[in-house]
Amino acid sequence: MFFHKFTAKIPVFFIMVLFPVLLPVFTFSNSSPFVKWSFPFQALFLAVFAFLLIIANPELYEKNKSDKTRLSKKIIFTICVFFILNITAFVLQKIGNLFSQNQIFNIIKPEGVKEWTYCLINFFFSSFYEEGVYRFFIPEALLYFTRNCKDKRMVEIDCEILGMILFALGHIYLGILSVINAAIAYFVLRFCFKKTNSLVPGTAAHFLYNVLQLAVSPF
Repeated sequence: MFFHKFTAKIPVFFIMVLFPVLLPVFTFSNSSPFVKWSFPFQALFLAVFAFLLIIANPELYEKNKSDKTRLSKKIIFTICVFFILNITAFVLQKIGNLFSQNQIFNIIKPEGVKEWTYCLINFFFSSFYEEGVYRFFIPEALLYFTRNCKDKRMVEIDCEILGMILFALGHIYLGILSVINAAIAYFVLRFCFKKTNSLVPGTAAHFLYNVLQLAVSPF
């Protein structure tokens, strides 16, 4: 049991320290991640990594939940989260326009069926990775390791705030408004996961949000 708990902490700290901090650095060095559309090998690696974390830690799921209207509930949450994410992005974009907060790089939209296919695959892998790691693994692992603390409510709040900070830091290369947007999105998507006990609604809403934002982008 001790060995299992010790080895489980290794990927936790690997994700918490390495991924949110170093990925933006590499993104800076490669300029925009949206100027060339090819097969997203990096996104595939991240999605596989998230999948392995999920299946390796089944104890983090709430197994006592039952919902007779599970499918309809997932659909409703997907639609609601999708609209909330887009409304938040729209408001922040308007605020950014008032203060001339533009993006730090250009976005080149995909052209042709091949590039759009790679784009959709990229968005799907990225959405699954972020939901699996930031909405499930990191906060649930933190809650699992602190489950014996006395002030449980305060610990839960601290774990959620830490998860939000890590997710927001992963978007720092996009600018301050994207960091704020990511912070808000974290709580919306995290709430969706807690209420449905599933990654499907959040992943679907996240994916559709990314596609719509790219489609309506003026670049």
